[in-house]
Amino acid sequence: MHRLASVIRQMTPLKSTQLAGRSVVVIAFIALALAGCGGSGSGTAAPTQGSTTATATGNTGKTVDYCAHEDATTKIVHFGGADLEGVVIGDGATGVVLAHQLHSNLCSWLPFAKRLGAAGMRVLAFDFPSTTGLDRHVLAAVAELRRQGAHAIALAGASMGGTAVLVAASRNSNISRVASLSGPRNFEGLAAGRAVPRVRVPKLFVAGREDSPYVDDARAMYRAATADKRLLVVPGSDHGTDLLDDENVGDQLLAFLAGQ
Repeated sequence: MHRLASVIRQMTPLKSTQLAGRSVVVIAFIALALAGCGGSGSGTAAPTQGSTTATATGNTGKTVDYCAHEDATTKIVHFGGADLEGVVIGDGATGVVLAHQLHSNLCSWLPFAKRLGAAGMRVLAFDFPSTTGLDRHVLAAVAELRRQGAHAIALAGASMGGTAVLVAASRNSNISRVASLSGPRNFEGLAAGRAVPRVRVPKLFVAGREDSPYVDDARAMYRAATADKRLLVVPGSDHGTDLLDDENVGDQLLAFLAGQ
């Protein structure tokens, strides 16, 4: 603005007969000068407050499904012979593998995965490529998360993912704990009901009271499980990751996976 004032002071005063004829020109000149006042001395417009760039956020433009974007806090990974794809969130020594339910993908776990990451854990949420070999895919995710830097690794699965993590935990003695949300006892040849007695680490079974037959399966597997087990049955018929809409369920699951 001081530049504009200087220019105006240097202008030769106009006679009254000239003023009318040149008023439009003067107004246009002032408008252009005012438009330039918001810029820097170099003429480059200052960035608006809150503007972001790919460099500032670490965004690489890579995505998984429709929800996960690689940035400073989220890393896209390929593993299991490049057949599996997922995202790693967080950088803690405690790791958590999240396995999704049928007709879903890692997006169903993503909000909770970010919550776990913010709590200091390193999380791998991934996509099953099919409904077969689910336990093998979970174990491949465990190996990848360990390669990423996690040590003690817990498992959590929703519905068919719950079946998969229980069976995987019965096959790997290095799993620290396992949680099943609405996991059926049997799915596509996987028998979680038979595997549960062989799972020696802490176990959490969660189900909605009106979500039959999954609540019955949760109760049956809880009874068959060895010591260090928990059963959380909540009101309603929510299934799998929908159970996390209940704040109490999310709080208890987070505390369990954190070893509390």
